[in-house]
Amino acid sequence: MLPIILSAVATVCGCIPPIIKGKNMKLILCLVFGSNLSIALSYLIGGQGLNGAASCFVGAATSIINYFYDKNEKELPKWMVGVYAAAFIAVNLLVFKSVLDLVAMVASLTFIGCIGQKNGAKFRLWTLANVILWIAYDLICASYGPLTTHLIQIGFVVTGIFIHDIKKSLSK
Repeated sequence: MLPIILSAVATVCGCIPPIIKGKNMKLILCLVFGSNLSIALSYLIGGQGLNGAASCFVGAATSIINYFYDKNEKELPKWMVGVYAAAFIAVNLLVFKSVLDLVAMVASLTFIGCIGQKNGAKFRLWTLANVILWIAYDLICASYGPLTTHLIQIGFVVTGIFIHDIKKSLSK
């Protein structure tokens, strides 16, 4: 029952950022932190997707670091992106079980692109790629709580892209 509750929290936190216009990255990063922490715990408690749990814990840490940089109106140093990539790769290799875990590693690396955006449109495109990869991972690992979260989230990402990006460009 707890993995389902955690996945529900992750769903709510993960569905709001793509539909926010993108001007309040601090709020987006807080929600991304909550989503990653909740989904990591869901993977861990559910017993599937150890790479998913590890990646999402690192994702929670990186999003909160970005939050503090954004809150203090500081630019994230370029070397931090390298630290993020190294952390994602290291944690995925640490819990690596099969070649299929490479999907979690690639999804983790696309997450760096998500949280590194200052623009809502680019955030949504990176998030779309990221969620598609997590859906593939969830299917491979039979992690149905996170899969449900990611399937719902992709609907919100596509809706956000339509509302804020496609519709806006069509009206010009």
